Amino acid sequence: MDPVAQDSGAEERKNDVIVVKGDEGALSIELMLLREGVARGFLRFSPRNLKLSSESADRLAQELARRRYLKVLVQDNKKGVLRRSLASRGWGVGRAVVPSLERSCSAVTTYDLPIDERLLDSSGAMPNISNTSHLSGISLELGQRKVWAFFTDDGETARVISEGEKRQGMLVATETEDFFTAADCLVHYLAAIRKSWAVFSTDLGRFIRKFDPTTMWRMELDRPIPTEHGCALASGKNRRELVRLFSEYYDESTLQASFRLRKYRTDSNYAVYHREGGFVITRLDGQTGLIYDIYVTPSRQGEGLGADLMRCALTGLAGKVSSCYLHTSYPRAKRLYERFGFSTVHTQLAIRLDEVALVPHTAK
Repeated sequence: MDPVAQDSGAEERKNDVIVVKGDEGALSIELMLLREGVARGFLRFSPRNLKLSSESADRLAQELARRRYLKVLVQDNKKGVLRRSLASRGWGVGRAVVPSLERSCSAVTTYDLPIDERLLDSSGAMPNISNTSHLSGISLELGQRKVWAFFTDDGETARVISEGEKRQGMLVATETEDFFTAADCLVHYLAAIRKSWAVFSTDLGRFIRKFDPTTMWRMELDRPIPTEHGCALASGKNRRELVRLFSEYYDESTLQASFRLRKYRTDSNYAVYHREGGFVITRLDGQTGLIYDIYVTPSRQGEGLGADLMRCALTGLAGKVSSCYLHTSYPRAKRLYERFGFSTVHTQLAIRLDEVALVPHTAK
């Protein structure tokens, strides 16, 4: 991405946000240029079961087409608002990562690695399988050679992290060029078994470049301090609005959102704060605080709500923790956090396995 970022118009494209509003609700997509002709979109929508009117869908299609991207990668909502709106207007809408395998593979563990062969991990060293009994993996045959890929199963997320003491995955082969095939097969395998995310350490980035992974940042702030804000703790007064916001942010039913809110409110480690049009959730972990989730509904974006919610979160943590942190892959949110003094301390790469690829009819 660096060569593209040097383009004189790149900064404008990096901050490109499409907002479509109508009587039916609102939808926003922030577009981030990945490489020439390809962008990633970050979707926000309200209400949860948003169905764009014909006029709004036309406007969305026109705005996307005006950007002249050959492909836009974006996570559609469960109701397929983008698929419904764009497919009938000539756009190609399909899975970015096809959930099927071109090669047959077998499920393995690290104990299935042969000990009588000269094997290499992705750093070129002999694989160290100590403390790897928690890893799942696949193996595949490439002619006379075999290659292995291992990951940690973390619910909806599969982690292939080779850095640090607690390894959460690795690639193993006899020939270094086979790591590309191993990573490719693993990503498609994880999509086939319905994982939502595949997270890789940055040293493995060259093997997954073809999937246009998004960057995930861990950001930290020392000694949060209190400031004035206009937010309130979750209560019976704002419960209905919070359930509605939870429902659209987590893309779940009102009942599920209600249970989620109850869980957070009954756990003393969590705090939920509300301001009309948004919410923020914090969590205590000993002397460390976490900005767990923060959300502003699309119709209220650009009004300063995100900054007020951050002031509220930091005020709630002030005096209780020595530092706080958060994770994000959302560029606009990252810029907001940096304004509050957060700095990036760790970076990983993530592939959203259920993303869709939007292709204008002129590029198909």
